[in-house]
Amino acid sequence: MVHIKSLLTAPVPKSLYKEKSRDTMECSKWKRKVFLGGSCNPTTWRQEAAIPFYKKKGITFYNPQVQTWRPELMELEAQAKESAELLLFVIDNRTRAVSSMIETAYLTARGRQVITVMDDYNSTEVYFHQEKVTSKELDDIMRGRQILVDLIERNALPVFKDINTALKCSAHVLQKNVPVSELGKEQGAVPTKYGFLKVGEILLQLREAFNSMNTSSDGRLTLSDICLAHRSCMGYTLDVNWLRKCGHWDDNDTYSFEEFCCILAEYHSQKKSVWKRLLDIARNVLPSGVSHNSMFDCNKEYDSTFDIYLGGSCGDSEWRDNIAIPMIRKYGLSYTNPNVRTEWKYKFIPMQVANREKCRVLLYVITGKTRSLSSMIEAGYYIGKGCKVVLCVQKMVPDTYIGGEKITKAAADDYNRGRSYLIDLASREGVQLFEDISEAVECAIDSLPERCSITPVSRAGTPQKISRPNTPVKMRNPTL
Repeated sequence: MVHIKSLLTAPVPKSLYKEKSRDTMECSKWKRKVFLGGSCNPTTWRQEAAIPFYKKKGITFYNPQVQTWRPELMELEAQAKESAELLLFVIDNRTRAVSSMIETAYLTARGRQVITVMDDYNSTEVYFHQEKVTSKELDDIMRGRQILVDLIERNALPVFKDINTALKCSAHVLQKNVPVSELGKEQGAVPTKYGFLKVGEILLQLREAFNSMNTSSDGRLTLSDICLAHRSCMGYTLDVNWLRKCGHWDDNDTYSFEEFCCILAEYHSQKKSVWKRLLDIARNVLPSGVSHNSMFDCNKEYDSTFDIYLGGSCGDSEWRDNIAIPMIRKYGLSYTNPNVRTEWKYKFIPMQVANREKCRVLLYVITGKTRSLSSMIEAGYYIGKGCKVVLCVQKMVPDTYIGGEKITKAAADDYNRGRSYLIDLASREGVQLFEDISEAVECAIDSLPERCSITPVSRAGTPQKISRPNTPVKMRNPTL
């Protein structure tokens, strides 16, 4: 049995191939304490809230929002962003904030100190550039926001809904020299600890240990059995002296699974460990009489590794079925397809993350006929994480129809700015970048370590020998 203690370490994606440096640039010329990132025009949160607050506190900052933008400001902004001790990103409700969400995901994955504010939409009627946003587009934007929040919280960082609270927390981080992940309720944050943990998996391990010791028909264990069950999970025995001190040591008493979880929660809370949180959840989630089997479907772990993750545009896009899957099957490779044929739901996120991080190569295809906000956020995150990503990006054309809705020029410009940022990010990070989907799929196949020995299978089922040179794949379409 795998000890539950091993689950307390953040999982490493199978596609990870290089460690990202978390050091900021030490260029004192551009050194600022805070970088004010996030939504720009027509927002006023910088002028009305952030700048007055930091001036009052005597905290230096860099404001990328200027009246007259010049190309040379790009280098200044990059220097300020890299050297800042803290990055404040505000995702407001007056813009689509496409580029800001991709950038927030990227910087979070790099391990930077990021404080994120996400303004909720006040109503179902949302306007950008004086154009009413359709319900379908709003669903896409909300899905992207939910995925971004999940990625941030997996890194133990809080997400704020109020900018004033976020500003106070940022001052606390800088003045007390504490990481953002250590912000607590005292500062007004909602802390997220061990966001990567699959509580269902831990409960399943506890239930398995409990059942292995259960020899009676009433489903209850003696304390001596409880000690053995604990040892099978943790690798060491419960402290008998503590059990006696707490009045638990009575050979005549028996305990249910829920009581077993309570004993473990009480015992490990004395050590001020993460077990207090985990097993309190176990105690609250499993009421008496509830079968544990129904609670683990979304979190069950499988010891499997896939070759390629088929991320990117969904909806009306058929690039997976028409191009990618036939090419991948030709070489007998495995893949994961996240495209959900039914209505997408928030509960799919942890399942998709688990499958994604078991893949050795992450292929993201951003077509020009979908908004693909969620996919661009994911791609930016895993580029920042240092994973092996292959990227195909196609620009959106105005007047394109998505889900039967005509895309306006203003909307296309917003989503294309996000595509441009992702392209620039991929170029700076050395990510393989394409415009043609077939070439991107071929590159993903070539990126696998055993690509030299891959032999495609003919339609008759006979392997076909193909010579593949053992050389790095060069980027195609360099003009993208």
